[in-house]
Amino acid sequence: MSEAAVRLAGRRILLISQHPYPAHRVLRRNVDFLAAQGAEVDVVCLASPGASTPPPPGVRLHRVPLAHRRAHALRYAFEYLAFFAAAFVCALVLSLCRRYDAVQVENPPDFLLFTALPARLRGARLVLYLLELTPELLATRLEVGESHVLTLLATALERAATAVADQVITVSEACRRRVEARGVPADKLWVVNGSVPTRDLPAARPALPGPYLVIVATLIKRYGVDVAIRALAALGPAGAELRLLVLGEGEERPGLEALSQELGLADRVVFAGLLPWEVAMAQVRAAAVGLVPVVADGYGELILPTKLLEYVALEVPAVCSRLPTIAEHFRPDSLAYFEPGDHLGLAAQVGRLLADPDAARRQARIALEDLGELSWERASQRYLAALATASGEQPATALASEDAGIATG
Repeated sequence: MSEAAVRLAGRRILLISQHPYPAHRVLRRNVDFLAAQGAEVDVVCLASPGASTPPPPGVRLHRVPLAHRRAHALRYAFEYLAFFAAAFVCALVLSLCRRYDAVQVENPPDFLLFTALPARLRGARLVLYLLELTPELLATRLEVGESHVLTLLATALERAATAVADQVITVSEACRRRVEARGVPADKLWVVNGSVPTRDLPAARPALPGPYLVIVATLIKRYGVDVAIRALAALGPAGAELRLLVLGEGEERPGLEALSQELGLADRVVFAGLLPWEVAMAQVRAAAVGLVPVVADGYGELILPTKLLEYVALEVPAVCSRLPTIAEHFRPDSLAYFEPGDHLGLAAQVGRLLADPDAARRQARIALEDLGELSWERASQRYLAALATASGEQPATALASEDAGIATG
């Protein structure tokens, strides 16, 4: 694809996201990348507690001072509505002050896209970035079926948002297929996964003395941190000197700490909390093994975890749940697979990799090969193409066809 097809230099882009900048890594990646292309970017987002990193030149931040808390579903509803109201006012004022070429809105919630309607009335094209599939996510979290009124409402809101959007970005081929099956035309769907630029990955800096396992995840049931803790206990004497570093925060932390205490692992499971991305990745790089124990809860089957892509890019051998979307992209010998929820299987794979460092390094190299099509260097070209019409350029049809072929394999 020619550079002219996706040139963004001098274009004005408004990005609306109910995530904090720079704490949310995908939001930060997208903003920094657009700025590097020479675009003028206004960002309406959540405030990032303790953030001191200034945005790159050409980026103006408009932060909404709303604290995010993982709690009851009513709290989520309140946060969504409060942010929607604040973002709508902010986007209205901004769009009256300047004319945007494109507005990119990240979900959740899907209806956040409608905060961009004032900019649309002034000629902006709309891009909806589906970081999550809300109907499936809601059904899994509330443990309800597809026919439940809330699932149907979420599906209706997603369909309305995708119908209004000029282009729609999803984060995996599995998600793209789901959205297409719900009626979104294939020619406005793109896949841009959660990978990060390799140049941003930090040098090694050991976080713990001796060998350790690492898991980077939001501490909710879906990410299976309890499975990892039980696996550490199952290693027995073979893992007596091994520690587990848990990087992340979430509603399950008190229960996970209690589980560690119950299994006699209180001094070997280290809950480091939510760290700046650069610090977290430096600690990941020094780990012996990275863990991805995502459970098969109805939504875990659809995700391609960003943290898995980071482990692979850092050449850290990974032990991973065997789930459809992950297995679609990574061969059996590139990850040490185990059945979701099986802590004994996870322990066996960890023990095997620790006992054979050469095999662990070989697995990491194969995974790095598989990362090729998922790397940011490739994904960024799809991201640019997805924004091509919004930036005032004609998108490269050939690239869309080529990447569809890559995605479907």
